[in-house]
Amino acid sequence: MILIIAAMSSEVETLLNHLNLKTTHPFMTYEGRYEKKDMLLIVTGVGKTNAASGLAYMLTTYPQIKQIINLGIVGGHKVNLYETFVVSEATYHDVDLTAFNYEYGQIPKFPAIHFTDVRILNKLQGFQQIRLYTGDVFSIKPINDNPYIVDMEGASIYQVAHSFKYPVVSIKVVSDVLDSADQLKTYTKNEGELADQLLDALDIVLEVL
Repeated sequence: MILIIAAMSSEVETLLNHLNLKTTHPFMTYEGRYEKKDMLLIVTGVGKTNAASGLAYMLTTYPQIKQIINLGIVGGHKVNLYETFVVSEATYHDVDLTAFNYEYGQIPKFPAIHFTDVRILNKLQGFQQIRLYTGDVFSIKPINDNPYIVDMEGASIYQVAHSFKYPVVSIKVVSDVLDSADQLKTYTKNEGELADQLLDALDIVLEVL
């Protein structure tokens, strides 16, 4: 069984038309079949804690889950609006324990960077690959000079998947570009407009998994 995890219903609105509502508490969850695959879906709410607790809830409630797919919109730096990416690696941009000799972004007892399984990436060579930064802040100013994407959930999903030893793949569409003059306006416009593009990307992922 495949688990789809998203922060907001607007990101998976098109997919919800194919699934049935299962629970509303503690999270909105759905189930059904899509593209001939048994599927669960959870809408966690925004932020690292919501994403982590939602994923842990699903993995303990449904041990039959075999694959996690995270879908969502993201901000981007040195990338184009509406580009679709598969996350090659994820880390935090708001975690700093360097005073204790950890790497910036590293949670104690966890890797500083969580990598998507190379076997999955090899199956998804049609997608551009990129690093994801995660933090509990809506990013406006660039973190560094490299191309990257940024959200408020992704790295926490990778962290929980690491703990539970589940494979995870994350597909993201750029909804806004950091430090652009109209970033907030663009995000507000696109927040509920990219579900179709995310579903198209999911279709491709499901074909190869």
